[in-house]
Amino acid sequence: MIKDPVLTPQDIDHLAQKMQEASLLAIAMADGIEPRFKTGPDDQVTEADIAISELLSQAIRERFTDDCVISEEDEEHRFDENARRVWLIDPIDGTQNYILQDGQYCVMLGLLIDRQPAFGFVAEPATGTLYFGGPGQGAFREKDGIRTAIKALGAFNYDGPKRLTMGSRDRRRNPWIGDIEHVEIVKTGSIGLKIVRMLEDKADVFAHLGCKLKVWDTAGPAALALGAGLQVGTMDWDGLHFDLPKLAQQEVVIMGKPGALKWCRENLR
Repeated sequence: MIKDPVLTPQDIDHLAQKMQEASLLAIAMADGIEPRFKTGPDDQVTEADIAISELLSQAIRERFTDDCVISEEDEEHRFDENARRVWLIDPIDGTQNYILQDGQYCVMLGLLIDRQPAFGFVAEPATGTLYFGGPGQGAFREKDGIRTAIKALGAFNYDGPKRLTMGSRDRRRNPWIGDIEHVEIVKTGSIGLKIVRMLEDKADVFAHLGCKLKVWDTAGPAALALGAGLQVGTMDWDGLHFDLPKLAQQEVVIMGKPGALKWCRENLR
């Protein structure tokens, strides 16, 4: 696990400001959205996705000139095989939610070092709240210019009520999960917000069973989750594999309170 500081306090302040700017840009561009399809009806993009991608990509390339930067909205996802540090940008995670203007979307930025989640940012424009942190670095919440540390979360309640958050497709394809004893399904939009709900103690575990997540979907949230002391892993191993230049993670992804991995492996496999 990465323990040494990977970003200076000045770096964090700079990126936090850019993430807040990205949130404001998303809100400012929400009116008059004209989405277009990328690969199909379930894969849409807006001008806000493009604008936020450009804002964050430029900010990172100017400050970290030797780092590799990959955004979901790049025309080509160019990966430098020699880069130890790789930034992954998801300009709007939950584009469909953004189009619907239901507030269930976020802006995400993640840093990998040697293919491991090292630091992550998740901004929730609807509330003006930014979350950031990484393994060995802690996790923090920033709103209205006030930054606070996120307190350690309790252990997973193995024998009692369990608040499980998962995507709508997983819920439709696996309706039996709702019949598991003591399980409450917590519905929310983007993956980043599913992690945020745990940090706010409104959920206990996130599971993605579809095995089709992209690396920009998980890099930032995984680092943030680890910073907050949550578990991150799959049905078969602890931790997530970022096998770049491959852009997809074709395994079940789980993040949750300590003990959540064991429960998911026994009940959701």
